[in-house]
Amino acid sequence: MSAPDRPSTDFSVATAWVRTALRQCAALDGTKSLLPGTKPVLVFAIRWAPFGGATAEELFLNFGVTRQQFLRMTGAALATRRSDDPRISQLKQHLLMLLTQAWRPDRETETTPVTARPYGSDHMS
Repeated sequence: MSAPDRPSTDFSVATAWVRTALRQCAALDGTKSLLPGTKPVLVFAIRWAPFGGATAEELFLNFGVTRQQFLRMTGAALATRRSDDPRISQLKQHLLMLLTQAWRPDRETETTPVTARPYGSDHMS
């Protein structure tokens, strides 16, 4: 999905992205496809993704970790397991790719919303 033309559309796209990604995260959690205790990390990562990620202060206050540590936690939360069926594995990989792009470790936090779509609008919702 390409970047929208108007800022108001950017907000709509970001809002839709966050809602879809949160539904997918809930579906992964509901099918026991996430490791116990990792859902809060993913919810936080998804909510901050449209802004390039959270600040170092937010990460320290919420999780007591650095940005790099948080990114590793996010990757571990979405790591595929042998017990995952192919659809679950694909969803995890796609969500991790989008979060990694949004939370790039070399990027300063921005206020530009994410314009990529989570894995399929109808998957896991």
